[in-house]
Order: sequence, then C-alpha cells, then structure tokens
Amino acid sequence: MLCGTAVALPLGVGALAGAPHVGAIVALGAYYTAFGDTYGQPYGERAKTLFRAVPLVMLGFWVGAVLALSPWVAVAGIGLVAAMGAQWKVIGTPPVLAAISGFYAGLPPGLGPALQMGLGGVLFCALALALWPLRRLHPLKRALSEAAAAMADMLDGLAVPEEEWTELREEGSRALEAATTAIAAFNSSEESDRSPDRYADTLARIFHESVALRSLRAQTIEAGVEQQGLDEAVGKLSRALRESAEQESVVAVPGALAAVADFAERVAALRGQASPVQMALLGQVRRCMDRIAVAVRSVALRSSEGVRVPARLPQLTWRTPSFEGGIAHAARVGVAVAVSMALLVNVHDHFGRWMVFTVLIGLRPTYGDTFDRVVLRVAGTIVGSTAAAFLLAAVPGQGTLVAVVWIFATLGFALREVSYAYWSTFATPLALMLMDFSIQLNWNAAGARVALTVAGGVLAVLAARLLWPRGEAGKVCDLVVDLLREHARMVRTLVDRDLDRLPDRTEAAGQAAEKLSESLDTLEKEPGGQAPEELRQAVTDARRLRDDTILLAAVMRGLPRGRTRPWPSSTPWPTGWRRWPRPSGRTRRRRRPTSSTQALPTWPAASTRSSRRPKAGRRPRSGASCGTRSPRIPRCAR
Repeated sequence: MLCGTAVALPLGVGALAGAPHVGAIVALGAYYTAFGDTYGQPYGERAKTLFRAVPLVMLGFWVGAVLALSPWVAVAGIGLVAAMGAQWKVIGTPPVLAAISGFYAGLPPGLGPALQMGLGGVLFCALALALWPLRRLHPLKRALSEAAAAMADMLDGLAVPEEEWTELREEGSRALEAATTAIAAFNSSEESDRSPDRYADTLARIFHESVALRSLRAQTIEAGVEQQGLDEAVGKLSRALRESAEQESVVAVPGALAAVADFAERVAALRGQASPVQMALLGQVRRCMDRIAVAVRSVALRSSEGVRVPARLPQLTWRTPSFEGGIAHAARVGVAVAVSMALLVNVHDHFGRWMVFTVLIGLRPTYGDTFDRVVLRVAGTIVGSTAAAFLLAAVPGQGTLVAVVWIFATLGFALREVSYAYWSTFATPLALMLMDFSIQLNWNAAGARVALTVAGGVLAVLAARLLWPRGEAGKVCDLVVDLLREHARMVRTLVDRDLDRLPDRTEAAGQAAEKLSESLDTLEKEPGGQAPEELRQAVTDARRLRDDTILLAAVMRGLPRGRTRPWPSSTPWPTGWRRWPRPSGRTRRRRRPTSSTQALPTWPAASTRSSRRPKAGRRPRSGASCGTRSPRIPRCAR
C-alpha cells in the first residue's frame, strides 16, 4: 500500500493542480525508486539502497533527455548505460529505465524534470522508511524466526526419505544464511546473551546436531535398537522451538526437557541388557539430544527476552566497480538495447519505449531464463493492458486512472516476490499509464504496445541465443577445484580435532557445493548445454561427506582426547561402520632428508613391521649432538 500511495498520490495532486505532466513525472520517479527497493531487508540496508537509487534515477533521466538531441548518439550512449547497469549491481536497472524514459519523454534537457523525478523518489523514501524507528528490529526478528522454524522442520523430518530431507536441509541452510545476512546489516558487535549473534550461533548448533541425530537414528535402527521414545522427545523439542519462534513463548520448553530426561532414563535402564555397541549408539543419541535440548531452551529464552541491537546509523560505503564474473551478459544487454533503439530511431515515437523496456527487463544471463521471462512478460502485458483499457473505457477520466494506478501498484508490488507473472500483469500497464498519463488508453494504443512488447521479446530471445550464449562451461572446472579444496580443508580440520573451526569449514564447503550446483543449473539452461551426471553425483556425495563430518564431530565432542571410538577396544566395529587401516606394529619416525636431491622415505605397508634398526656407520640425525630432536616432516610431504 505504501508503494501504491507513493505512485498514485503525485498523480492525484497533479490532476487537481492542473499539471498532470508534472504529477506523472513525480509518480514515475517514485515508481522507479520502488522498483529498486529491497523490501524485507533491514531498514538500514534499504535506506542505503534507496539513498543511492534516487540520485542515480535523476541522473539517468537527465542523461536520456540530453541524448535525445542526437538520436544516433543516444543509441550508443543508452546502450552503454544498460551495459553498466547489468554489470554493476550498485547501478542496477532503475537508472537505465529512467534514461530510456528521458529519451522518449520529449522534454527539454533541463534540470527541472530530473528534479521532479527525484522528488518522487524522495516521497517514496519518506513513506517506505517512515516506520523505521518503530519497526527497526522487525526484519531481524523475522529472519531469526524463519530460521528457527526451519530448524524445527528439520527436527520433524528426521524420519523422512532422503529427497525430502535434502530439501529440508537446504531450506534450513538458506534460512541460516538469511539470518546471518540480516545480523550483519545491523553492525552488531555486542557479546551479551541477548545479541543476535548468539541467537544465530545457537540455531547453527541445532542445525549441526539435527544432521548428526538423523545419522545416529538410522544407525540405531540398523543395529536393532528400540527408539525408547526418541521420536516423541524430538517432536516435543520441535514444537517448543516452533512455539518460541512464532509466539516468543517458553511454555512448551519444560515439557520438551522432561521428554528428553525420560529418554535418558530409558537409555540408562537398558544398561546390562543391550550390547556395548548398542549402548554406545544410544549414548551418542542421548548426548546429541541433550545438546539440542540445551540449544532449544536457549533459543526460547532469547526469543522471550528479545534480541538487543544498539541503534546506529547505516554506514554508507562505496565499493569500486569491478569486472569480476565476466562481462558477457553486460555486453549482451548493451548491444540488444542499442539495436532495439536503432530500429526505432527514425520513428522516435513514445510507443517505442515498450520495445526497449522489454529487451532490457526480459534479457537474462541464460537463454532458458530469458525465454521464460519473455513469455511471462508478454502474457502479463496482454492481460494487464487489456484489463486497464477495459476499465478506462468503461469509466473514463483522470480520477479513474488514478484509482487504477493505485490498485495496480498495490497488487503489483505485493505480488512481486510471489511470481514474475503477477508482477508483469500489474507492473507493465502501471508503467504504461504513468508514462502516457495524458494519453487515453484505448484499444488501439493497447494493441500497439502489445505488438512492440512482442517484438522486444523476440529480440531479447535472439540476443540470448546468438550473442555469447555459452559461457558457463569454462567456469565448471574452477568450481570443481574449489569444491575439492574446501572439502579437503574440512576433513583436515576434523582430523586435527579443531571442532571450534569445523562449523566455518563446513559452511565454506557447503557454499562451494552450492556454487557448483548453481553453475550446473545454469549450464543446462544454455543452448545445447547439459550438466554431466558425474558432477551432479559429486555434489550429492559432497553433501553426504559434510553430513558424515558433522556426525563424527558430534561423536568426538563426547570423547576424551586420544580415544578413537565410543566403545571399548575389545568390542568389534558394528556393521556399516568403517575405520582406517593402521600398521600392525609400531612405526619409527623417519628422519628428514638432508638434501633436496635425496628422496623422501616411503612408509611401510600396513601388514609389515618397521622394526629395523639403523645400520652401523649411519649418519646421525641433525641436532643429535646437542640433544635436540630433528625437525618434523611437513604435513604436505608425508
């Protein structure tokens, strides 16, 4: 409703004041600023985005009006602006739309229209940020609440099939990442118990323990152990966590803790009845449940007390634009926009902007995404323009036009995050009515704009198909290397028993796998592209490796240092568990080579004994004469 009010209010005021053109330009500035808004983000981040968008929109409109004096120069100039907007997110799409509007507006190249468009942007900023003092922490609380609900879904899904569990796990990972991003936007550095960082760390512990508990639960079932009320206790923990996230209540926490305690008593009652391996598995499950219960209690208490973040002004920073990630898509957008303008340069009719708009908004980095976007935009334009023309034909007048603009703006921005089809249905005729406020929207005008939209869609599809269509295949090799490197670091951290750094290593490995998966999805959307099944399987195996690492970390947290398994050494390993082979006898540490040309010694096989003593006359180790030990062989050389 704020977006609808910011767009419709200038139109109504301009119509009442007898200056509809001024009202339309102000409304268009509000629309372009709202187009670049990041709704749902913390108010500080929104403020930085909006304060940057308003001057850029003003500058873009002024540049378009100046370039209108020389149409062929405008073809290259606006094409360059479109390429810059596609390459650098700090510029984005709204300034490019403003430049195209300034070119087709037919206004003198003065500062008046640009300032009027900036006034519309300021109006939207004032309405969008009006509730900042009252709802400052609302985006943060919502992000944390959604993350807690995602963790509760993971606890409820311990028994679901593998495919459903993968989806729950990915949703939980995305929710934690969104919560971390929201926390970072507040620049919080407090170390108190009510800080959002502690809240997010606790949710991350629940995530890791849930992954470990699922594996342990499967092992207990395979070992023939009864669940002893495990699912009931997990269900109560999930309900307590969900209630704390949605209602900020701790009422269900005592019942969940009692269920966990009852499960522990049942496990203790089996001592002497179950085998050592079964008791060891149940012991690991009990300790994992204890850690989850403590984390759920901590989340519930922090939710009831509320997070605390000191009030600070947003830090306005400017990042130097770079060309990381390639410039193929930016060049494709610039060329396509320039061609669309060149086709209509002799016409210079205000209807021509719809073809250019369709090319700019419809062109995506891949051919498949471009085709889907163009189809939705053309369909939305047909439906929206028909509906708008019907309403204005039935009840003509500027009052009806203002009401239709308010309705379309409210519905369009409300459904923007739901589906692009809904957004195209309402936003396309909305921009159409704003740019041509003084022109009656009849059936002929609607038909002409639909035809130009279809032509722009065809040009966007051709550009995506012909201009550098395949650029993702060259990135896959580097992403595979990153995947292997990050997972190797994760396993090395586990071997070193550095459990404090392991969550960060696991997160980095997960991000590497996600980048590779996204690259494979993009590869399949390119013409003739097909993702190798081996790489898909590698992504799946990498996720299983992370899950196994999390499981082993959970087991190692309850073991004293130096112990390698959670049951007596006389008990054989259970079915399905594998251990690394080790030498049958003691091995003597080999000395380091004394020169770079001397080869490194090879380690004996696992079935041999390294009991040979040094031969007579052997050169003593370096440092032996002074009583010091020889330096250790680097880990990379062993």
